Amino acid sequence: MSNPLRLTPIEAAADHAHGVSRRAALQALWGSVATGLVAPSAVAGQHPIQQHLLSPGAIEQAQRAAAAASGPVFLDAHQAKTLEVLAEAIVPGSTAAGVAPFLDQLLAVESADDQRAFLGSLGAFDMAAIKTHGKAWLALAATEQDALLREASTAELQSAFRSHFQHVKDWIAGAYYSSEHGMRELGWTGNTFHPELPGCTHPGGHQE
Repeated sequence: MSNPLRLTPIEAAADHAHGVSRRAALQALWGSVATGLVAPSAVAGQHPIQQHLLSPGAIEQAQRAAAAASGPVFLDAHQAKTLEVLAEAIVPGSTAAGVAPFLDQLLAVESADDQRAFLGSLGAFDMAAIKTHGKAWLALAATEQDALLREASTAELQSAFRSHFQHVKDWIAGAYYSSEHGMRELGWTGNTFHPELPGCTHPGGHQE
C-alpha cells in the first residue's frame, strides 16, 4: 500500500552527466527536481527552493555554512527542532543530510514574504497538534504525528493544511535531493551521475 507521506520518485536525469562534478550534476538534476519534487500546481520558479536549486554554488555555500553553524540563524530553537522532526518524517535520512540547518541558512537570506510563508506553514503543524491533542508538535507521540501528516497529505487540495504541508515538503525535498546524501541516493557517485536513477530506497516508498 502506498504511503501518502512520501515523495514521488524522480524518474529521469540528464542524458550526458558522466564524468561531471557535483556542481554540474546538480545543474543536470534541476530538470528532474522541477518535475518530480515540487507540487503539481507549482509553476517553475514559483517555489523559493526552485530558485536556489538553479544556483549550485549558492547551495554548496549554504551547506558549508550549515555544517559549521553552532545553532540556527533564522529559526528559533523550537522551530528548528520542529523542522528537523518533520523533515525526517517526510524524507527519511533528512537528519543525517542536515536538511533543517541547511534550510535555516537558506531562509536567512530569503525575502521577508518567503520567510513569513515558510514560518506560517511550519507553524500550521503546531496549530494542528494543539487543536487535536492540546500540545505542540514536538510533544506528540510518533503515531500522533504520523496521523496528522497523513491527514495533511490526503486533505482536499484547496485546504489550508494541505497547502502548508505541500509548501514545507517542497522545501524539504529540494534540500534533501541537493545534499550529498540525496544525490548519492539518486545515483551520483562523486564523479559520475547515473543516466538511470535507482528505485526509491526509503521505507514505504515515495508516493503521493
